Amino acid sequence: MRAVFHSVLLAMTSPRTTEVLTAALSASPWALLIRQYLFDDWEFAGFLFTLIVVDTATGVLRSWRQHKVSSRAFSRIFLKVLIYMVLLILAHVMTSFKVQGEENMVFKWFDTFIYCAMMAREALSVLENLAAIEPTLIPKALLKRLAQFSEDPQAAAAALALAVPPAPDGAAPLMPESLPVPDTILQPAPSATIS
Repeated sequence: MRAVFHSVLLAMTSPRTTEVLTAALSASPWALLIRQYLFDDWEFAGFLFTLIVVDTATGVLRSWRQHKVSSRAFSRIFLKVLIYMVLLILAHVMTSFKVQGEENMVFKWFDTFIYCAMMAREALSVLENLAAIEPTLIPKALLKRLAQFSEDPQAAAAALALAVPPAPDGAAPLMPESLPVPDTILQPAPSATIS
């Protein structure tokens, strides 16, 4: 299983893969439309796809270990991919549009922001999954930091409570034992009611 994942990850992130995708896209009659108006950063798409695969695999393993595997969770993967596709198109359009033939300079940062936000979200999800699978694997200080960025602060706090710090071996820790976590992070969000 490990060899299969390794092969897939290498194939998706290799420069050769992006060259093949670009060549295939260039041969298409829709190539100009796609490159100019929809999306053109296929190398980034390969890295994003890699993190989505790793997140999905660790999420399935987490669900399996907690005996909570469901088809509903798998359906959310398709929704996430659809949302990411829309965000990639939005980022491309916002950074590539021209006004009266002049290049847009106002939103040149937008694609970098969207790309980094998607990569950070996937990486955080992988770390949360790993922390749920094996609580001693991820340092407790990092889990506290992740709780600040989590979509579900209660779940992050619960994962943190389950995390058992490794037994000290006499060596000085590389990271502080605890980082301050504001109380507002761990408080439930006020529920909004529609009148």
